[in-house]
Amino acid sequence: MNISSGVLFGLVAMLSWGIADFFAARAIRRAGVFKTLVWGQAVGLLVLIAVAFLVGLAVPSFYLVIIILLAGFLNVVACLAFYHGLQVGKVSIVSPVSASWVVVTVILSLAFLGENLSRSQAIGVVLTISGVFLTSFKFRDLLKLRLRNLATGAQFAAISMVAWGVHYIFIDVLVAELGWFLPVLLVKAVTVFSLLMYSGFANRDISYPRSFVPMVVVVGILEATAFTAYGAGVASEFTAIVAPVAATFPVVTILLARIFFKEMVEINQKIGIGAVLVGLVLLSI
Repeated sequence: MNISSGVLFGLVAMLSWGIADFFAARAIRRAGVFKTLVWGQAVGLLVLIAVAFLVGLAVPSFYLVIIILLAGFLNVVACLAFYHGLQVGKVSIVSPVSASWVVVTVILSLAFLGENLSRSQAIGVVLTISGVFLTSFKFRDLLKLRLRNLATGAQFAAISMVAWGVHYIFIDVLVAELGWFLPVLLVKAVTVFSLLMYSGFANRDISYPRSFVPMVVVVGILEATAFTAYGAGVASEFTAIVAPVAATFPVVTILLARIFFKEMVEINQKIGIGAVLVGLVLLSI
């Protein structure tokens, strides 16, 4: 089996995001979501700045600067909406809806970027996206939800889904013009700057307990690695292929939670993991 470089980079993004979310979950339980988000993004930016000294950088045009600002803004909107959804709604609704950003990205890439998939790749995309959805919630928890609770969580999750979906299309456009690294660095910088501005206007406390610094460092490094791998992936392969591979990161998080937190894996999650694996194989051939 000859695996394309785009799929390999997508797998790196998947593993990095999955492990990062596992450590972020531990940090969030102790220090809150906003502090973890701000410092995780800040550490990731520092990592990318260090790498920038080793990579040749181009100068973006005014048009591309506008896209960079829009991509960074959408990332902030998506992150804040996602975490707010977790606060007011149910994880079993917010998580799968938010993870469906890949559907938006794939549809937009096929419609506006002129990408075409073979029949086996198309089946692989469908299976992978379906697997992401199935692995993102526990079916028995879903049955317990009341309709009003579902609507509240889904409202914010839908915002994050659309924002992230469009965000990653902008990343594709930027990578095509500026290479695989500079868009990642600049969008990350806009994200961190926007979060710091928001914390100032909203008087949010962003001081971080020193005892949790190692967790945040790990989250920041892994998140920066995932973002960079995604950029490199779409530079060498269709977004419609890389996005579904990278979006399978909930599978990694769930498996780690099963191993270390002893969380049970529901039947729908097992089916989802199987669908993801089959989808990845189809995308690789």
